[in-house]
Amino acid sequence: MIRNTPRLLPLLLIHITAFASLAEAQSGLSQAVLQLPSNILGSVRVVDGRLYGGAIAATITDQDGDPGNFQPSDIITFEIGPRGQPPILAFSGRQSAFEDWTSDNADALLAILFPAGLASSVLGHGAGELHGQQILLTTALATEDVRRAGQGGRAGAGGLIEFESLRRDGSRDGDSAWAWQGLYSLSRTVSLQGRFAQQREGVTTRATTFAADYHPFIEIDRSIRWRIGGTARGGLLFSQSDAMDLGSFELGGGGWVSGFKDLGRIRVGGGTILQGSKSYVPPVFDGENNGLAFLAEAINARGIQYDLTYGATVGVDTSPRTAVIVKFLENRALSSRDERPDSWLLVSGLSYRLGLPSVNFGYKLYSAPAVRSHSVFAQGNFNW
Repeated sequence: MIRNTPRLLPLLLIHITAFASLAEAQSGLSQAVLQLPSNILGSVRVVDGRLYGGAIAATITDQDGDPGNFQPSDIITFEIGPRGQPPILAFSGRQSAFEDWTSDNADALLAILFPAGLASSVLGHGAGELHGQQILLTTALATEDVRRAGQGGRAGAGGLIEFESLRRDGSRDGDSAWAWQGLYSLSRTVSLQGRFAQQREGVTTRATTFAADYHPFIEIDRSIRWRIGGTARGGLLFSQSDAMDLGSFELGGGGWVSGFKDLGRIRVGGGTILQGSKSYVPPVFDGENNGLAFLAEAINARGIQYDLTYGATVGVDTSPRTAVIVKFLENRALSSRDERPDSWLLVSGLSYRLGLPSVNFGYKLYSAPAVRSHSVFAQGNFNW
């Protein structure tokens, strides 16, 4: 791990430096409202748009002779609520008082804009959900090496690249959401994970996350092969859009267990991971002029979010070199269940063996109450 430290430092510095640039030119929820789709009728701007998990309707009445801006003397009538539901918060008054109102209602606004967390809204999946899926798919439920125990080594996930197309409920013409994500293993127990997502819903949001993960485990080889391990991860997330820029440190950890049974040409297995996740928005977003301190404080005040992810796998050898593999996972939120919905993931793939190493190609189908996605991936499994 030490020899890999120099190559990690530039990546960490890039992400940390990005936080400083993101904090510039912020002006709170007023700036976000101004960037949403709108029409100007005389001295009145009519706003009707979506911002992350919320739906916003507002009218801004100009008082300074320029209906294109939103100044402290301008008057706003503002309503916001979860998508597809009636508004639950409302304000009417001058812009200068509007910013005070957002601070007073920070928790309620956070529950609307980022109901399942910052990562879920800007990346398409929660940080804990993404990590739980990756651990199960690439380590806990990695059955590619079960039939090769006598071949002088183990094959584990060495690298993965995936493209995902997402669709949210209530999508309109012109909306789009997609993501690239990847994984690179530095060793059998240390990996780097990254994801870039872009969403266009009136306002375009681009989000990037980078994380390092440590997942040591032991194997108990009996009639059923058991793997028992833990996981600890730390990473950075930042999101940029004309509406608002935010960034956070994403931390988490937990434990997992899995078991496999080799039945000749067929391998079956199951596993589960229990983990806690915490987001922390650093002080760079708490400056006097950024206007987003109310959201940063509300995010930091949220407790640890617990998730239970479990699943099963079946692999069938179709030839000496090829196998068809199917995996099914389900993620259940154990905390904040009203805001964080459950989800499931179905994976089907073909594994082609090149000696001990192998290459997997496959398809994923993901579903949650408000979003569905399709993705294709390629994964290389190498001998450690």
